[in-house]
Parts: sequence; structure tokens; C-alpha cells
Amino acid sequence: MATSFGESLKKAREGKRITLRKLGEYVGKSVSYLSDIENNRKRPPKLETVAKIEECLSVNDGSLVTFASRLRRKIPKRIANRIVMMPKLSEALLRTDEDLTDEEFDDLMDYFEKIKKRRT
Repeated sequence: MATSFGESLKKAREGKRITLRKLGEYVGKSVSYLSDIENNRKRPPKLETVAKIEECLSVNDGSLVTFASRLRRKIPKRIANRIVMMPKLSEALLRTDEDLTDEEFDDLMDYFEKIKKRRT
């Protein structure tokens, strides 16, 4: 049994003998982005994207969407507290979540992590 979303995605994709390139073309995502997800370097994409992935891979039980949904709801408590204490940050994140692609949002999160690492 797969222990991560990325592992589940990779298992389903390889089981259908579909390349990352073909999956990427179908869902409109880059090979590198999908590879990052499969290797747990990026979080699951938006649920609409996961649904398209399931469609491409003929995953009819909704297992990938369910898995991704659980993971996307989990926000570390320290981040949730920080957002509450910084209303401008929460407003900006809420606005950008609708406007950014999955890849752009993940790039933004990576940028935040880089800033954090520079401080330590």
C-alpha cells in the first residue's frame, strides 16, 4: 500500500503504463512538476487537477482525490497561527490561491522556505 500521495500517483501511472510526459500533456502540467509530486517534493495539486489525473489514469474509485483532499486540508498549526496573526498575509494568500497555478503556488511556498532558511 502506498504511504504518500506521490507514491500512489506513481503506482497508478506506472500501472497504466503512462509516461509523465503523456500525463502532463493530458492535465496541462510539466513533467518536472509531476515528477516533483511523485517524489514527494511538492504537495498534491488542486483537486480539479487530481480529478483530471484520475480520468487520464482510469482511477474510478476517487482514491487519489480522497488522498489529496486529506493532505491539502492539513495546515501545520504554526502556519495557521501565523496567518491569523498577520491578516495582510492571509488576504494575499487567499487572493493568490485563486489566481496562481499549482506550480506557481508551490514556487511561492518554496520561496517562503528559502527566506526562512536564510534567517537560520
